[in-house]
Amino acid sequence: MMRDRQKGVQKCLNGLEQDFREVIVLRDIQGFAYTEIADMLSLAEGTVKSRLFRARDAVKSCLKKLSGDW
Repeated sequence: MMRDRQKGVQKCLNGLEQDFREVIVLRDIQGFAYTEIADMLSLAEGTVKSRLFRARDAVKSCLKKLSGDW
C-alpha cells in the first residue's frame, strides 16, 4: 500500500512542468527555505511561493485522480 502511494506521488511529481517540480522538490523534499530556493534559481521569493502553491495544488489534484487506483 505504501509503495503504491509512493509510486503515485512520484508519478504526479514527474507530471509537473520542470519549473514547478523543481521548487516542490527543493522545498518539500530537500527542505530548503524559500529564500535559499529563490537564490538558487535566481527568482523572486514571491515567484517561488507562487510556483510552490501551484505545484502542490497540481500534485493534490493528481493524487485525487489516482486515489481510485489505490
